[in-house]
Amino acid sequence: MKKWVFITGGTRGIGAALVHRIAKDYKVIFTYKNSTDIAKNIVDNMTISGWDVSSYQCDSSNQQEVFLLCQLLIKKHGAPFAIINNSGISQDELFINSSEESILNLFKNNTFSTMNIIRYFLPYMMQNLEGRIINISSIASLKGNIGQVGYSSSKSALNGVIKSLALETARFNITVNNILPGFIESDMTENLASKSLLKKKIPLRRFGKPEEIASITSFLLSPDSSYLTGQNLVVDGGLSC
Repeated sequence: MKKWVFITGGTRGIGAALVHRIAKDYKVIFTYKNSTDIAKNIVDNMTISGWDVSSYQCDSSNQQEVFLLCQLLIKKHGAPFAIINNSGISQDELFINSSEESILNLFKNNTFSTMNIIRYFLPYMMQNLEGRIINISSIASLKGNIGQVGYSSSKSALNGVIKSLALETARFNITVNNILPGFIESDMTENLASKSLLKKKIPLRRFGKPEEIASITSFLLSPDSSYLTGQNLVVDGGLSC
């Protein structure tokens, strides 16, 4: 029986690439918030192709929804081999124009949602004495951007999460790592007015592809990464050099 992997936000961009790549080796269960038709098409097409993929509608920022879904999946499938926290939101605004509410919303979607998912699944993974926890974060957690005080800080919090959690879970053979993408080709970056200028700032002179993030994630799931934990893996084409 294939081990199963839980992926949040699996319908677009990096999330969709993760579902397609990881399903080659594992049973994949992914979540979506609103994109019911897209999720259904992904599941139908991959099932026809012989992959074991299913989806559930769930707002990762809603603690009760996350708890109920995790309990359902544990009851049906047992502990996941891996959790890939991909869902999150971005919101650009100058700090002087921001509010406590808007910043809390970023933390709710980017930080607390990730921590809740890990908290609910982790006891069962510890019982299995194996597992992988991977968070898709952002280079913004290390490198500041104008208008991203809230976003950067919500992602930076995950850097602290993995450092401490890696120490807590190591004796249970569970590794914990972040992937920090730079600019990745997606719906959000397609219409950026400054896209050409941004590419000139990237040493590799291009945006990354979702499939490249999926490849790094696949490596973190493999036995080849078994001695790698508590790390932030920067994948940004050299932007942060």
